[in-house]
Amino acid sequence: FDVVGKVRGTLERDLKSRGHTFRRRSRLKVGHGGTLDPLATGLLVLGVGGGTKLLDAYLRGAKGYAARARLGAETDTQDSEGATLSEAAYAHVTRASLEAAAAALTGEILQRPPIYSALRRDGVRLHELARAGKVEETDVEPRAVTVHALRLEPDYADGGADLGLRVVCSGGTYVRTLIVDLARAVDSAGHMTALERTRVGPFCSAAHGVDESGGEAAAAPPPALVAPVGEADLGDAERLYAAIAEADDALKRAEALKAEQEPAVA
Repeated sequence: FDVVGKVRGTLERDLKSRGHTFRRRSRLKVGHGGTLDPLATGLLVLGVGGGTKLLDAYLRGAKGYAARARLGAETDTQDSEGATLSEAAYAHVTRASLEAAAAALTGEILQRPPIYSALRRDGVRLHELARAGKVEETDVEPRAVTVHALRLEPDYADGGADLGLRVVCSGGTYVRTLIVDLARAVDSAGHMTALERTRVGPFCSAAHGVDESGGEAAAAPPPALVAPVGEADLGDAERLYAAIAEADDALKRAEALKAEQEPAVA
């Protein structure tokens, strides 16, 4: 919401300087395509003007993440900002065992959302209930999500505590919960230490290339490459206009490539 407010203010000031008049209840429409956890960084897709109506259609696809995890302890928030709930050995863990566990967590799976999340129960956010001690993990019903790809980064060594993961998954999937389940599957405990969102629907950050189609058949061709606007540029109207044009061109190229790869209909 901070980013949305900053972008709206920047563009409104520029449009007013060009003579555009905003009525009291007709502010420029700006919306975002999905929040990030406080610990996370990465790609946040915005819709501006008529683009706000297109966000749902564009962002139904997979999301991509680069995550870091640490074995040895599980926390109440499933990340490094939480309190330790339990500890477990990890010296016995091997790359092969982690890869086997990751394979078992790939595809359509049932995942129990974390209690420290923005989901609601009886109209109240789960994280509010969790802080008040009114909800436990087993109180949350598992739900179906799809993990298109869950890959271990090459820097992991057998018996190590820290590991990196690349994840491509459906919306509504919690990467920190995947990490907890992965650690439990190798008879250890774990929590997330860092998370960067690298892909949202048809967009991915150029820094991570286009290797995130994973096992998702619908993801080929690869998502549109964009050069994200950094925080320091949110006050630069010309940079924002350029980003809108870049995103539009990237979408057109991706859609054209997809049309080329689709089989002809008789």
